[in-house]
Amino acid sequence: MSNKNHIAYGVTAALIQFVLSLVFYFTKLNQERWTGFLSLAILMIAVILSCINYGKTNPGQTFGNIFANGFKTTAVITVIGLVLTVIFILIFPDIKEQGLEAARAQMEADGKMTAEQIDGIIEKTDKSFWVLTFSGVIIGSLIFGLVASLIGAAVAPKAKK
Repeated sequence: MSNKNHIAYGVTAALIQFVLSLVFYFTKLNQERWTGFLSLAILMIAVILSCINYGKTNPGQTFGNIFANGFKTTAVITVIGLVLTVIFILIFPDIKEQGLEAARAQMEADGKMTAEQIDGIIEKTDKSFWVLTFSGVIIGSLIFGLVASLIGAAVAPKAKK
């Protein structure tokens, strides 16, 4: 029987990401770009560690089996992350306004659009907030999880040929 560590690693990583989101929210750092990169780094580290652990505890596994374990870890992190993101936004609805204001400030700082264009984009973003949030979490997690799964499967111990 093989070690299905993807659940443990996935839950742990998702909870770490959630706790950090709370810390960033309360310290007013949640709109800083680097906080998103840190969250993705946590995902990648967890997936790579999951692959390495899976390879060590299940000798003789192939690249494909180890990759699949890494991608299962990604799926766990993504699903839990989506649920916790919804809970977070429902508990702290002002996060949406903070995000819209940060986007407005960035567009104004770029100076490439008129105030009317910016207003239009902000209005569309506001109307599509949940779709954009879900797709951002899913696409970002899956892309970085795919890369981490490939790295993890490449470095994890595998079956000898």
